Amino acid sequence: MNDLSFVLIIFFVTLGPIKVIPAYAQLTREISAGDRRALAIKATLLATAVGFLILFLGDKLRANWQIGSADLLMTGGILLLIGALDAIKNAEHRPDAQEPPQSTKGLALSPVTFPIIITPYGIVALLLFAAVAGDTQTFLIGVFGIFLGMMIADCLAMSYARQLLGFIRIGTLMAFGWLIAVLQAALAIHAFMTGLQQYGVIPGAS
Repeated sequence: MNDLSFVLIIFFVTLGPIKVIPAYAQLTREISAGDRRALAIKATLLATAVGFLILFLGDKLRANWQIGSADLLMTGGILLLIGALDAIKNAEHRPDAQEPPQSTKGLALSPVTFPIIITPYGIVALLLFAAVAGDTQTFLIGVFGIFLGMMIADCLAMSYARQLLGFIRIGTLMAFGWLIAVLQAALAIHAFMTGLQQYGVIPGAS
């Protein structure tokens, strides 16, 4: 859990650009290119601020409520599994198309920042790694650095979502989405089992 390469994997699955591209392209398909890029930048700044607050202030609230890393692992495992199952369900049964907005007014906070960029399980991941970091500032700064890099990747993905979808075939993107959903389900089981180990319900590796 205190390995930055593992942090990168978790953040890519829960906060990364693969899930952002189709959702943002669908939402902004009736909006001009300039407005799409401006919206992407504004939402990214909001999401980055939220991530900063979760890592450096939300963790203090977690500590005050005496929520441990095992609790977050169990919660994260449940949310990751729900999200993965939902992604698989949506892949099999496309939701009904809704009329897209024709302006960016009111879109930055919701639905772009929440839940397109910042997902519920992404919030749990941020809290978890903040809890794991504890007083180790170097690891916490590394976590925030990876999170910041992921936000930049999301911003670029949103800004050029149309071009990316023109370059990457939708079938390829869907396949990546299914792969991410499967990995997310596997991470959910891993988080859940690690939480049980920390509770002492099942024996853990020495």
